[in-house]
Amino acid sequence: MTKTTTSSNTTTALPLFYKKVVPLNKEVHGELYIEGIEGYTHTQETNSIYIAAIEFLQVSREYPIVFAKGADDAVFPVALLGLEKNKNLFVDDKGAWTADYIPAYVRRYPFILATADENKDNFTVCIDESYPGFNTAKEGKALFDDKGEQNLILDQAVDFLKDYQSHVTLTTLFCENLSKLDILEPMQANIERATGEKTSLGGFMGVNREKLKAIKPAKLAELLKSDQMELIFAHLASLSNLNALMKRTS
Repeated sequence: MTKTTTSSNTTTALPLFYKKVVPLNKEVHGELYIEGIEGYTHTQETNSIYIAAIEFLQVSREYPIVFAKGADDAVFPVALLGLEKNKNLFVDDKGAWTADYIPAYVRRYPFILATADENKDNFTVCIDESYPGFNTAKEGKALFDDKGEQNLILDQAVDFLKDYQSHVTLTTLFCENLSKLDILEPMQANIERATGEKTSLGGFMGVNREKLKAIKPAKLAELLKSDQMELIFAHLASLSNLNALMKRTS
């Protein structure tokens, strides 16, 4: 399962969907216009997407929420989009998203906040220059006005990124707590097609109900007070969506 990072150092591995991440610069991009995203074909080849804690309730209604572990062993939550590698079952052949809720990670594209490794609290607004909706033919809306100031569309994008990043920080704290509580266990989805062919998908984790019940009262009280228990319940409830995902697969 691929880790979908929430920020990118432009000299290292790029996050999902982004091909040419560069800092947004009014001198370089002052004449740039942007057209709205017409479809989500650029997301067709991923079976999971990072989600922030604030999204859990909405996501849990349509997608399974599970946890993955990055190369640094940090745990992070994802919505499962498919049960096969490189296949998003929520985007049809025309590029339309077929679920009601589209995760924020997808909606922020083609903008992203980036940070240098030496200063992880200092973010820069970046864009994916490869996004075909960017143009200088004055199609869509201008990012900057004649005075070089940000236009409304860019203001809204930046506000969205900043709000999203604050929720990513809270999500990281939640996942760190799950790791400390040691209540996550490996999971595996077993798929049997109508043809009889069987496949399985692993590499993700879920909360072990028995370990959750065994948490000391003081720690349980902390989970309730911080609203993290609500997130855990949303995750557990969302696992019922695995059956629907299997039906999409078969």
